[in-house]
Amino acid sequence: MGKLFRSVLSLAVVVALLAAAAYWYARPTQALDLAYSELPVRSKLTEILANRKLEVTLNESEVNSLLKKALAAHAEVQEGVRITGARFSLEGDRWIADVNLLYKQQWEVGAKLYFTMQWHEPYLTAVHTGTQIRQAGIPVEWFQLKPLQIPLNDYLPKPAGVRGIAFENHEVKLALKLR
Repeated sequence: MGKLFRSVLSLAVVVALLAAAAYWYARPTQALDLAYSELPVRSKLTEILANRKLEVTLNESEVNSLLKKALAAHAEVQEGVRITGARFSLEGDRWIADVNLLYKQQWEVGAKLYFTMQWHEPYLTAVHTGTQIRQAGIPVEWFQLKPLQIPLNDYLPKPAGVRGIAFENHEVKLALKLR
């Protein structure tokens, strides 16, 4: 009986240590939030007039704000999983988001989410393609976000609209049209 008790106790200690190690491994390494700023439409209109082209460039921080706004509107990404903070970085048409997640209102998890960006008029759409917690890849079946849609035409004056988008190193160029 004493041997069985020691075996069960040893197993419980090992399981507790593994759970603590997993929690330590998955916890966020940086403080992030979902605060965003609105797109500076006036300065973008000034840019159009100064360049005399129907083209606007959004830098990484401006697109970061647009994507954070879309995430904030749908922060509950799965039952029991809420995004509490994010920071996006651009690599061509691929966006990488460092995010902090809250699981079951208790456990904080830091992860990287990978997105490809697509233009389907009238939306700039971010399609979630993968998740990583530190170096460990998470199967798409376990964690998948719905596509984030950003209605870019809502940020433009009524006679203007987005004709096309080009993804460059750390910026997005919007070609505009008059409707």
